[in-house]
Amino acid sequence: MKMTSLHQDSSTSFQYYACILIVIFLWSGRAIAVAQQNWQVTSPNKDIQARITNKNGKLSYSVTFKKRIVVETSPLGLDRSDQQFSTDLKLVSAKERQIDDSYTLLVGKKLRRSNAANELELLFENPAQEQIAIIFRAYQDGVAFRYHFPDQDSVTRKIILEKTGFKVPAGATAWIEPYDMNVRKKPCYETYYENAIEPGMPSPNPAGWAFPALFNIGDDWILVTESALNESYCATHLEDKMDNGLYTIRFPEKEEVTSSADPEPVSKLPWSTPWRIIVTGNTLAAIQETTLVTDVSPPSEFDDTSWVRPGRASWSWWSVGSSSRDYDAQLEYIDFTASMSWEYVLIDAGWPTIGNEKVQGLVDYAKSKNVGIFLWYHSGMGRENDSLTMANLMAFPEARKAEMQKISAWGVKGIKVDFFDSDKQPVIQRYIDILHDAAAAHLMVNFHGSTLPRGWERTFPHLMSMESVKGAEGYGRQIYCDRAPVQNTILPFTRNVVGSMDYTPVTFTNKREAVRKTSFGHELALSIVFESGVFHFADNMNSYESLAEAPKNFLKHVPVTWDETRYVSGIPGQFVVVARRKGDAWYLGGINGLKKPLEVTFELPFKSGKSALHIITDGNAPGIFSEQFIMPNGKTVSVKLLPYGGFVGQVKL
Repeated sequence: MKMTSLHQDSSTSFQYYACILIVIFLWSGRAIAVAQQNWQVTSPNKDIQARITNKNGKLSYSVTFKKRIVVETSPLGLDRSDQQFSTDLKLVSAKERQIDDSYTLLVGKKLRRSNAANELELLFENPAQEQIAIIFRAYQDGVAFRYHFPDQDSVTRKIILEKTGFKVPAGATAWIEPYDMNVRKKPCYETYYENAIEPGMPSPNPAGWAFPALFNIGDDWILVTESALNESYCATHLEDKMDNGLYTIRFPEKEEVTSSADPEPVSKLPWSTPWRIIVTGNTLAAIQETTLVTDVSPPSEFDDTSWVRPGRASWSWWSVGSSSRDYDAQLEYIDFTASMSWEYVLIDAGWPTIGNEKVQGLVDYAKSKNVGIFLWYHSGMGRENDSLTMANLMAFPEARKAEMQKISAWGVKGIKVDFFDSDKQPVIQRYIDILHDAAAAHLMVNFHGSTLPRGWERTFPHLMSMESVKGAEGYGRQIYCDRAPVQNTILPFTRNVVGSMDYTPVTFTNKREAVRKTSFGHELALSIVFESGVFHFADNMNSYESLAEAPKNFLKHVPVTWDETRYVSGIPGQFVVVARRKGDAWYLGGINGLKKPLEVTFELPFKSGKSALHIITDGNAPGIFSEQFIMPNGKTVSVKLLPYGGFVGQVKL
C-alpha cells in the first residue's frame, strides 16, 4: 500500500479546510454562539465527496456523488461505558494521505484488484482529554469510515452505543433484508429481501434490518454495509426507529442465545471499529462490480496458499438428507463428481456414523478419482458447557485443532462449519479461531448458518464461501418457491455484492412437496449469476446426469473464480444479466424474476469479433432447453425469456 502525505493547497482533489462560523441570534433575550467546523475528503476521480462537520461538539457527515446528495447529514460518534465520544468533542489534529493499493484474491468476482483513495484522519478529544480518531476514505466508488482509539493500556473497555447513522434522502427506494430473529433466535441472514420499499418503513422483525442495504436515489444508487470485522468487535446491523430515513448502527440482540455474552463489544486499547461502507454510483454497475469490502480489509495472513483450490462440488444432502450417513451413496457421488469433472464432494451432517475407517476409505477413493472431500461440523456455539462430543468439538480449542489435523492427514480438503446463530463478539472470535486452526491444517472453510461476509476472504484466503442467504434449502417450502424468482434477482445487487455466497443453486427437481416456480433456464443461469468460491450444485446426481448434452456440458466446465465481472443489465426485483470473464472466455447469465415473458436487449461488455455467442435458454416445454449460436450485431444482443426463465451464454474470444 502506497501512502503519501498531501499538501494543503487548492490544487489537490483532497482538500482539508476548517472554518469557524459564529452565528449570533436572539433566544429569550440572550445571544448564543454556534461554532461549526467543516472538513471534506474527495475521491481521486473527484466524483465522490464526504463532508464531516463538528457543530457544537457533535459530529456528523454527508456524502455526495457528482455533487448530488446520496447520504444526507447523519450522526457520528460513540460512547464507552467509561467515556463518551458523541458530544463536546474538540479537534486535536487532522492528517491526510493517499492510498494506492493492489492485491490478489483466490476467490471472488475479480481476482486481481486495485484501488485508490484519499484519506482524512481527524483526531478529537473529549472534555476528559480522552482521544478518538475518525478516519474517512473516499474511493473511486464509495466512502469508508471507522473509529479508532489510539491510546494504549491493559484496561478492558466496553462500547455501549454507536451513534453512526445513514440518512437516505426522501423519495428513495430500498431493497433491504429484515434482521433474522426466527425460531432459533438466530441472525443467519436468511429472511426475504423487501422489494422496492420506501426507506423509513419499520422492519417486520423487531430487531431492525440487516446489512447490506441497497437504495436507489433518483439517478444514483448506494449500498451500505460494513467490513474488516475482527474479534475485537461484534457484527452489527441497522436500527430503523427514527422513521425518517435514518438508519443507525445496532448491536446484536441480547436474545441471540448461542452466546451468553452482552451484545456490546469490549476490548483493550488501542481499538478500531469495523469500516462503515457506502458504495455509490449512477448505475448498478458501481454496486455489482465494487470490491470496496475487501479493499479496506487487512491483507492475507498467510504466505503459502498453494493448497487453496476453489472449485465445484456435488452435495447429496439437499435431495436425500440421510445420504450423508450412507457409505455406498457417497461412493456413487464420488463417481458422479468425477464424471462431471467437478473438484469436490461435500459430505454433510451425520457422516461420523459411517465410521472413521470408512470415511478414510471414501477420502482415498475420491483421491483416486481426482476428487476432494469436504466434511460438515457444528460450530459448537452454545454447547461449550456440554461434554466434548463430535457435535461440539469446535468449541474446544485443543480438540478442534486435533480434529482438523486428523482429517487433514486423511486427505480431507475442507470443512463446512454450521449453526453459529449469533453476531455477538464471542461468536466472531469463534469464526476467527476456526479460520486460524483450519489454515494450520491446510483445510479450506465454508461457513453456514453464518454472519455476512465482511472482507475475511482477503485476510483468510482459504475462506471459500459463506451462506448468510435464504438459499436453495428453502425450496423445500412453497413460500420460498413462490418468492425465489424475485429474490434471485435482488441477491446479485445485495448479498452477493459483499462476498461469496453459498446459495447451493442449480436445482431442477422439486424438494419435498413444494413446487418450484423457476424454470430450468433460470436455475442453470444461477451458475453465472451467483458467485461462490466453492460452488455446491445441490440437486441429486440423477437430475444432472439426465440433462441434455448442452446444459450438462456447460455445468462440467463452468468456472467458479473470475478475472472480471461486469454488470450488463437489470433491475433488482425484476431481472438481471451479468457477464463474467475467465481467461479469454466470457460467460453470460440472465434470469427473469417476472411472471411474464421478457425480452432483454443489452450491450455486451466485450467485442465478440468473429466468435459466435453460444446461448442456452428455455425451450417451449418445462425441462427442455433451446440452444443457438448467434453472431452479435455489433455488441447488441436480445434474448427472449420465459416467465421466471433464464439463459446462459458463452463465447471464447
